[in-house]
Amino acid sequence: MEATAVTVRVPATSANVGTGFDCLGLALDLFASITVTFSEDDQPPPKDVGEKMVLSAARAAYQRLGRAAPPGLAAEYTVAIPLGRGLGASAVARVAGVLAVNEREGHQLSEDDCLAIASELEGHADNACPALFGGVQVCVRAENGYAHVRCRYPGELQIAVLIPDHSMPTKEARRLLPESYSRADAVHTSGRLGLLVAALAAGRTELLDEATQDRFHQPQRAALFPPLYDIFAAAKGAGAYAAWLSGAGSSVAAFCSESRGRAAAAAMLTALEGAGMSGRTLVTHIAPKGAEVAKVELVSL
Repeated sequence: MEATAVTVRVPATSANVGTGFDCLGLALDLFASITVTFSEDDQPPPKDVGEKMVLSAARAAYQRLGRAAPPGLAAEYTVAIPLGRGLGASAVARVAGVLAVNEREGHQLSEDDCLAIASELEGHADNACPALFGGVQVCVRAENGYAHVRCRYPGELQIAVLIPDHSMPTKEARRLLPESYSRADAVHTSGRLGLLVAALAAGRTELLDEATQDRFHQPQRAALFPPLYDIFAAAKGAGAYAAWLSGAGSSVAAFCSESRGRAAAAAMLTALEGAGMSGRTLVTHIAPKGAEVAKVELVSL
C-alpha cells in the first residue's frame, strides 16, 4: 500500500540566552531531518522518545483540525538533535510533527496555529518559535495565543556550543527554580533582557556579557552542573562576547566574533574536561530561516 511521507528540516535552538527566561530563543544552523509517514495501515508503536514526540504533535495537529489522525502514523529521524542537552530537541520533534500534518492536509493551519500547538505541548514557546521561524525570537503567551517578534542581530555572530555527554532533563532543572523572586532580582534580570535585545539589534557586542547576567535560572541550575560558571569564564577568556546555559542545559552556548568561535569552543571543552566531564563542541551561526518541508513523496509500505 502506498503512503505519504513528508520530510521536515527543523533547526536546533538555544533558549533563554541568559536573561530571556522562557521567552527568548534563537535558531542554530544545525538542522534535524524528520520524516513522518501517513498510512491507513496500523504501524507498530515507536520506541524512541523523540519519535513519540513527533507523533503526539501530529495527533495534536489533527485534533486542532477537528479530524482523526490516520491509524498508521510513523516517524523516522535522518538527522537527530540530542535530547536533554538544551538544544530544543523536543521542540524540533513537535514542530516537525505539526508541519508534516499541515503539509499533508493542504496548509489548513496558520503559522500561529502551528506555533500554538507546538508551544502548548512544550509548555512555553522559547524553543518552538525560533524552530518554526528562525533567527532570534521573543515570544510570550498572550490573551489570544502567542505574541512573537523577530529580533535583529549582527549577521556575523558565531555561536560556539559545548555539548556535554551528560544530559540535564528539563523537568529536573525546573524543579530547582523558586516559586517567586525578589524585586531586586526581577528588576536586575528584566532590565538586562531589554539590554540584550537592544544590544543585539544595535550590534553593541560589548554589552552582551552584561546583558546575559541572569538571576532567574542559571545560578539555580548550576547546582546540577557545578563547572557552569567556570565554563562561562573560559569562553569569555578566549574572546567570546558572552556565554549562557542553553535552555535547561547541559549545553553551553557563547556569542563570538568570526575569529574567536573555535578558540571559545576549545576553551569551554577544556574547562569541562578539567571538571572530570566529557563532551564535544561545534561552531555555527544563527539560522535565519526556520523549519521547512524538504520533501513530499509516495512510499510503499
